[in-house]
Amino acid sequence: MSHTIGSTRSRRGVALVLALGLGALGACGDDGGDPGAAASSSSSEASDSTSSSSAPATSSSPATSAPAEAEAVTVSAVDFDFELSEDSYSAGTYTFEVTNTGAMPHNFRVERDGQDVGGTDVLQPGQSATAEVTLEAGDYVFYCGVGQHRANGMEVPVTVAA
Repeated sequence: MSHTIGSTRSRRGVALVLALGLGALGACGDDGGDPGAAASSSSSEASDSTSSSSAPATSSSPATSAPAEAEAVTVSAVDFDFELSEDSYSAGTYTFEVTNTGAMPHNFRVERDGQDVGGTDVLQPGQSATAEVTLEAGDYVFYCGVGQHRANGMEVPVTVAA
């Protein structure tokens, strides 16, 4: 009979340990909600996040293909002057197609508020290059940064409309 009492006590002990273990596991995983619901919610939030981030990516896709939408402006760099195919600019992206038609080296630089925002490297006579520059509304100066060319008048002030 002592064997039965020991077996009963062992079973009760095992049952108690199992109950405490399950209770502890439940307490560890309980964040105030159903763990399955939390995982489902996280998946749903991740899915929503992915959906909402893919929507703007789709709508901003045209901006990514800006080179196809950039307006082309032809620029001839002659000695101490620029000849531009455009005389007014609106905010946007422009591809400046620059050809040095002068007898001296020139470059084409774009400056806003004293800061260089783009342009070409130095071009030898007869050479060409392109520069893609995004212009925001405001005042700019297109100029040649070679030697004293700018000081000799090789600059064009430009106001970009909104």
